Parts: sequence; C-alpha cells; structure tokens
Amino acid sequence: MSDHSDHIAVEQKRYHTFYNLAILLSFITFVELVLIFLPFITGFLFWTLVVLSVAKFFAVIFIFMHLIYDKTIYTLLFMSGLTLATGTVIALVVLLSPKAVDFEAMPDVVPPEEVAETE
Repeated sequence: MSDHSDHIAVEQKRYHTFYNLAILLSFITFVELVLIFLPFITGFLFWTLVVLSVAKFFAVIFIFMHLIYDKTIYTLLFMSGLTLATGTVIALVVLLSPKAVDFEAMPDVVPPEEVAETE
C-alpha cells in the first residue's frame, strides 16, 4: 500500500512542477512580447530575446521531456546530439553566407547585392 501512495506523491510533485513551469513559460513569453513593442536598441533586444528563448528551450527539454528524471547517460546522449546539430547549423550558416562565397569565380551567378539593386 505504501508503495502505491509513494508513487502517487511523486506524480503529484511532478504535476505541480509541470504546472509551475507552464506558468513560468507563459510569463517569459509575455515578457518577450512586451519587449518587442518597447523602444530598445536592436542589439540589446535581440540578445535579450535569444537568452529568454534559450532559457525556455532548456526548461522545456529538461522538465517537459523528463530529462531531469532520466539517467545521466540519456541526458548526455541527448546533449551530445544537440551539440553536434547546433555545430552543424552554425558551420552551414558561416559557410553559406553571401560574404563567404566568391562570386567572381562563378560568372553565371548574380551576387545578392546586385539582385537587390535591380529590384
């Protein structure tokens, strides 16, 4: 009997954790929406929104995806895959940015600056 009641107590604690996290995520989203409409410097606004979004991302991953309750090896495996994917995206953005392309070596391709000027 006590094993069943212990399980129920653990699940109730998790429920309250999920509920509190949902409230916190709603509040952070509200702050993000308010920040968009306030007259801040673009760089400050961008980095503030990035930090808030990353915080929300990790909160959802660790709490809603139950990583906080899993074994450490599963969390490490997930984080290693996430790190590899993030590194791949960053490398592709850097490699494929218009500043990194040698348009003089490709006479048939029109640079983005010239396309913007003709429109």
